[in-house]
Amino acid sequence: MTDQAEKSSDERRVEHGQDGPERDRGRDILRSATRGPGPSGDPEFHAPPRPRDPGELQATGLVDPAAEEEEEEERHGDPLSRFISRGGKKKDEDDDLPEGSILPRQPRTLVDLGLSKAFLIDLSLKIIHYSGTPSVAQLTRRLGLGPNIVQHLISALSEDRLIEVLSQSDLYTGNYRYRLSERGHVRVSEALERQRYAGPAPVTADQYGEVIRRVQAQRQEPGRGRIKSVLHDMVLSNETADSVARALFSGKAGILYGPSGNGKTKILERFAHDLEGWVLVPYAIYAYGQVIRVLDQSIHEPVEDFDEAMKDDSRFDRRWVMVKRPAVILGAELGAESLDLAYDPLSRFYQAPPHIKAQGGVLVVDDIGRQKIEARDLFTRWLIPLDRGWDTLSLVSGEKVTVPFNVQLLFGTNMNLRELADDALLRRVSYKVQVPNPSRPEFGKSCATPAGRRR
Repeated sequence: MTDQAEKSSDERRVEHGQDGPERDRGRDILRSATRGPGPSGDPEFHAPPRPRDPGELQATGLVDPAAEEEEEEERHGDPLSRFISRGGKKKDEDDDLPEGSILPRQPRTLVDLGLSKAFLIDLSLKIIHYSGTPSVAQLTRRLGLGPNIVQHLISALSEDRLIEVLSQSDLYTGNYRYRLSERGHVRVSEALERQRYAGPAPVTADQYGEVIRRVQAQRQEPGRGRIKSVLHDMVLSNETADSVARALFSGKAGILYGPSGNGKTKILERFAHDLEGWVLVPYAIYAYGQVIRVLDQSIHEPVEDFDEAMKDDSRFDRRWVMVKRPAVILGAELGAESLDLAYDPLSRFYQAPPHIKAQGGVLVVDDIGRQKIEARDLFTRWLIPLDRGWDTLSLVSGEKVTVPFNVQLLFGTNMNLRELADDALLRRVSYKVQVPNPSRPEFGKSCATPAGRRR
């Protein structure tokens, strides 16, 4: 989509809104979830315009029209510092999410965000750099922040002479477009040297933990009908099918073991690909000045109806995405490097490990015991944090980040369990289900009906 088309789409949404069946379906999902002057020698520089009268300023919710406004400006300096100390004007209660909602509310101040001013300035410059000439609406969407905070970021960039106005696309909405100034290009080059992350603003580790724990409290069990559909054409005895169903339904760690070719992999893959429910995933986590990217398009599938319903809703924190419960399937390629944060020395930020990307869903390890890492070490790395409910991730600088750990771990193997780990570790696997070879009558019955073919 071109900038012009994207700009027109933004303006149409402002003027007309978006309603329709897609939005209605999204509301259903939402209801379930809420239980100065330019630089010397640069005559072309134009500072971004400000609202023109006190009434308009008051309508933005950014200022208090009281008489002490001028004294407060002198005490706190630039607009961003004033916003950090004061925040936006309290909105009506209708702007808050319903009481008890597990959806995170849109932060109204930088204190709520928990991110440093320098980080946000750098992030804004990188997004403008990669976006070309974004409008205010586009910048707001790509940062994932509220319009109050974005407006103050723009004011701060303007006062530092890092951006300039390219054009004003709509006199009524004030949807200005911006570009980097010469000074801004120098600053963004320095920012890219430090870190190349240029996505939506991250959430802090504390915010991540708080939201994940709220989502965990809303237990989402698989329907018994789903479990039956996973096993419906597998050649299993009634006793084995019942044990497998209990293990899958429990939401706890389990391992299927037995001879090769008995359907263990098929059962685990079907279950992982047929999950119901949803979770919240942040684009990234911010800790100790570092960014950890979490959202992975190859794993996380957004709930489209919810996203459509919340598109114009300013109450929901847009740094989070509602996705279908994720499933990560790993095999013999799994190594020690996949168990912790992966640091990219070129981009200078981290990728979350598989068990964090699978948070709230299922993590399957097939052929356990045949990975590049010992099965005992793999069990120790995941089963102990799973048992206590939290995990510790290590940054290359030595700092530790503590996050919740809520994943259903499922393993499959054709090896003897005693060869994988000792009793102390195996006791942490709640369900150990043997999948034996089918008996002669069972095998004959499966061959007699197409629906019961061996898999």
